[in-house]
Amino acid sequence: MLIKPLYAAVILALSSPVMAQDQHEHAAKAEHKPQQQTEKHAEAGHEEGSHEEGEGVELSSQQQAMAEISTSKLQRKIIDYPVYAPGEVVANDFNSYVLSPRIDSTVLKRFVSIGDHVEQEQPLATLFSATMAEAQSGYLVSLNEWQRVQSLGEQTVGEKRFVEAKNAFASAQAKLKAFGMSMAAIERLNKPNYPIGEYQLTAAINGIVVSDDFKQGQQVNAGHELVEILQEDLLWVNARLPGSADLEVNYGDAVTVEVNGQRFAAKVIQEGHTIDHKTRTRTIRLAVPNEHDQLHPGLFADVYFSVASDSPVFAVQDSALMRAPDGDWQIFIEHELGKFEPLEVTIVAENGPWKVITGVDEGVTYVDNGAFFVASQLAKGGFDPHNH
Repeated sequence: MLIKPLYAAVILALSSPVMAQDQHEHAAKAEHKPQQQTEKHAEAGHEEGSHEEGEGVELSSQQQAMAEISTSKLQRKIIDYPVYAPGEVVANDFNSYVLSPRIDSTVLKRFVSIGDHVEQEQPLATLFSATMAEAQSGYLVSLNEWQRVQSLGEQTVGEKRFVEAKNAFASAQAKLKAFGMSMAAIERLNKPNYPIGEYQLTAAINGIVVSDDFKQGQQVNAGHELVEILQEDLLWVNARLPGSADLEVNYGDAVTVEVNGQRFAAKVIQEGHTIDHKTRTRTIRLAVPNEHDQLHPGLFADVYFSVASDSPVFAVQDSALMRAPDGDWQIFIEHELGKFEPLEVTIVAENGPWKVITGVDEGVTYVDNGAFFVASQLAKGGFDPHNH
């Protein structure tokens, strides 16, 4: 009974060194294995990071054509950019005419209304005036006297009567002209059945009727505006700039005017040097050709003054800019043909459609149109320009 326990103890003593060695080797291997895995992982990570550094996207010529991608050399340059100002189309005072009676009168009949095209000397309204009746009667008397002394001759009637008749006739005729009668109308006075006291208000120029604030039977005072006629082939636009705007505007400068989506070329004809005390703006007057009758007084307009930058700058348009994943602005540089990489830039000024940027070298080739497509292709590959 004592032999078996003794035998088991001897076997256990002989096998213990071997088991201890195996456990030690196994622990050593276990310790060495994670270290190797860590080193391999670190090496792999280093290789992966090296692969991301400088990575971009390569696009075939077919892809670039499909996405309408174009590139340009980035150079410092003077840029022209628009400065906006609200405006309004108004009548050209040199091409418009206001017609009003020169003596107190009554409107008997009107012949035109707003929108009618009229020609010079065309009747606009028939008026009556007691003052005109007296003047017309006096003219007819002086006309008869002048015709009589002319037929008799100066030697027969005497120099004094001849001169008096001549001057009386000239004075009566001038009086009718001053009251608004044309020479053609004055000559018709001597015809039978001419209605004494009546006269016609006629168009002074060719144009279109833009106002007609009167009614038949209305009593109007001298100077009361009845009709305004406008020639619309050349109109004005009054542009209003903020009084604080530091914008140099000179006579003859070219300006773009936009009305109802249509653009018109205009020129500065008057520079504003005073500030409106109510709106705190200064008015710049522009002349706009209107050959096709597309503009009319009262229309609102968008006015764009062309301004040049003070010095050469790096400037790109919106089509070249995209947001990076961190929110910064970036453009895409073409280092090799068809290979594009992002480059972060800083926008330091905005001048109309142009963005003045820094953080880029002169002479690089950049994507000036189609940056969105390049960015989308980079996003598909999970590219991070910061290598985060």
